[in-house]
Amino acid sequence: MPAGTVARDLTGGGNDLTMELLHASAPETLTWSAEHHEGQPAHASLRFDGGKSPDRGAVLRSGPNAPVNSMTFTSGYTIEAFIKLPEPFEGDHAWMGILSWEGRSGDAGKSSGWSPDEPTCSLNLSPERFLQFVVYPTDRDADPTSWSHALPVGRWTHVAVVNDSRRTIMYVDGSKIARNPSQRSKGISTLGRPFAIGGTQFALTYGQGFYGWIGDVRIVSRALRPKEFLRPYA
Repeated sequence: MPAGTVARDLTGGGNDLTMELLHASAPETLTWSAEHHEGQPAHASLRFDGGKSPDRGAVLRSGPNAPVNSMTFTSGYTIEAFIKLPEPFEGDHAWMGILSWEGRSGDAGKSSGWSPDEPTCSLNLSPERFLQFVVYPTDRDADPTSWSHALPVGRWTHVAVVNDSRRTIMYVDGSKIARNPSQRSKGISTLGRPFAIGGTQFALTYGQGFYGWIGDVRIVSRALRPKEFLRPYA
């Protein structure tokens, strides 16, 4: 995919995403793929070849006036994504981002988290391949965080993060994970900066990009039940 390629918002809501290469990454860092989850609406995906030493990658970012940049989701939200990690899973990809809102949590008046340079909301992968969803809510100075089990390699996974304006629950392949936060959490402290797929900023700067496949991504401004997910579960 050449830089500048636009992925259209299929809802018609004006949240189109534009592909940007990070650092001096080669054009083949992001490619179209026929790989897809069997329950995924689109029978295709994007293959990201991000990494470290040197930092490289690609992201799809919303435009400066996209509605999603400033939505705070105080009535709840559901964020879904289909992802697949390569097998073998080679190299150091610790803390690579899957999707995020740009902007420093410190600029949102938050000081309780790990660093004021963290973004206000992001889905990442830990060194142990645990999914980490961290959010700075609108109603308090806190960073309630969900942690999954180790993500498998070589097969597709459906991830859904559901918030009902009171607390957040992450589902992996339709099952609630064990390490959801007990803290109350309402909304997302967005700052009007872009939403991105394929990376997470720190101090307003991207380092490494995602390594693997990402299929359909959906954001809904209410809490969905598992039977309403893109990949429905009973």
